[in-house]
Amino acid sequence: MLKPLLIVLIALYTLASEAQQSIGLNGQWQFFASNTITEDKILSDSSLVWHSMIVPGNWDAQEKYSSYVGKGYYKRCFEWSHKWKDKQLRIRFRAVYQRSKVWLNGHYIGEHIGGYTPFEFNITEYINTDKPNTLLVMADNSYKRGAWWAWGGISRDVSIVPNNVIRLVYQHIEAIPNFSSETIDFKLKYKLENNSKQNESVQVLSKIEDKQVASFKLKLKPGQIKQHEVSFSTDLSAYDLWDVDHPILHLLSSDLNQGKEVVDSRQDKFGIRKIEARGEQLFLNNKAIKMNGLNRVHDHPENGNTEPDHLVISDMEDIKSLGCDFSRLMHAPLAENILNWCDSVGFLLIEEIPVWGDDDPNAFADNPLTKQWLKEMIERDFNHPCVVGWSVANELRDSVPDWPQKTLTPDQTAYLTSMLNYVDELDTTRLKTYVSLTAYNKTANFKNEPIADVDLICLNSYGNSAQAARNAHNNFSGKPIFMTEVGRTQIGPYPEAKLGDDLIGYMNEMLKMPYVVGISYWCYNDYRSNFKGTPASGYREWGIVDEYRRPKAAYQQLKAVYENKTENTDQDE
Repeated sequence: MLKPLLIVLIALYTLASEAQQSIGLNGQWQFFASNTITEDKILSDSSLVWHSMIVPGNWDAQEKYSSYVGKGYYKRCFEWSHKWKDKQLRIRFRAVYQRSKVWLNGHYIGEHIGGYTPFEFNITEYINTDKPNTLLVMADNSYKRGAWWAWGGISRDVSIVPNNVIRLVYQHIEAIPNFSSETIDFKLKYKLENNSKQNESVQVLSKIEDKQVASFKLKLKPGQIKQHEVSFSTDLSAYDLWDVDHPILHLLSSDLNQGKEVVDSRQDKFGIRKIEARGEQLFLNNKAIKMNGLNRVHDHPENGNTEPDHLVISDMEDIKSLGCDFSRLMHAPLAENILNWCDSVGFLLIEEIPVWGDDDPNAFADNPLTKQWLKEMIERDFNHPCVVGWSVANELRDSVPDWPQKTLTPDQTAYLTSMLNYVDELDTTRLKTYVSLTAYNKTANFKNEPIADVDLICLNSYGNSAQAARNAHNNFSGKPIFMTEVGRTQIGPYPEAKLGDDLIGYMNEMLKMPYVVGISYWCYNDYRSNFKGTPASGYREWGIVDEYRRPKAAYQQLKAVYENKTENTDQDE
């Protein structure tokens, strides 16, 4: 009964977050792939031969376009609805990889850079009310980071959202228990927008379940976007807390009133919990925690990275059954149904933006693009209690020195410092970190690793990971360490692939280290790649299950490690 129940939970969670009834544009679109034909010709040439493509989806999940890299154009028509009269209309994309442009009825609407976060455009002035509307979207997957496949296309939902001229853009909920005063400290942050051409007076009323908790009035100038905060405290006993064993969610409902009319409303679920690092330990709700995890790559031969509910639920249930409760699953903002699932069952996550490796061109101080990615991720996911940390990069390092001497470059260090400071501007209630591949080297120090700015040290190691943890602790004692990725080498295909004795030994060592608060094996599933070292199959074979989720011999080995039931055995046994 669990799977159907969670599917319903995910659906209800998504619907509850929408202020107005949106009109979905998922389904069959027309598709045309070309890196040579101009945008003007795409817009105007009726002789072009278009093919069918399902949205959300990835073109490279289809055999015809399986290796195509570059620009793909999506087109579909829709009719104006009488329900939209006098409404502000926005076209909302949950994710398009990676650079996108949007046209409506031949008018250029705007563009977005970033493949995993949502964006929207106001299309009110370009809508046809008396004839069909033609929407054209360009997606370009030329940009690639990391070893995962750069799946191209409109990978998450598309919808048209109607709003009144005044709208409640979001409400962010901070609900932090204070165990010394036995209170819960609330801070509600609202963002409102006035699209009218005159001054407007509004009132916001908010309830948690059936209890009113906030009421305030605002005046908005024409075209103004305004933020407002409300703070208050309640007794600690007034609400149940959220944790991994009792993931209790509450509901904040807010009405935006103009006179006696409700012109907008929002409903958002949230959890009341406190995550903090104290010394070399992590605490959730004033209790020390030590949890393990698995990384998971958003990848499937049939689905690409579109993350359908059934796959998310099946994968995450399996990961949790292996004794996992804490992970930085992936190097990019996660699909919202993953967050909803983790909220509902009590699974802790660190989310990350895709800045990766020794040659990432985005690793420089105060980069406006990476700040945009971070802001879009945090604004979207702020109310999810499962998200306990933000990571601003993975495995940055200087490409020149040999491995034992590798450090961060000055530009990379400056990037990390500026981004960690930016996290503080966006959210002070969660852990901030970056994932290091160099903090355990002998050359690492506080000048070339901004460890002083993080709450939690995150490390990846593909050698002697136990020694890496010890070295990082010696270099930077006083902070907890989470081994965000551990491994040795690709373990091979289904069904016989095993973990090596040395890796099992390192993992067992780290489980006993008091300053290591968790380890996460890389990774759960094999995944498509064209990165160096990928086998001829086209799938990197790190997974304890293959790309179709068939368990390898390593599956039971990892389960035994996390159940503390392992002994080193001969790998060829």
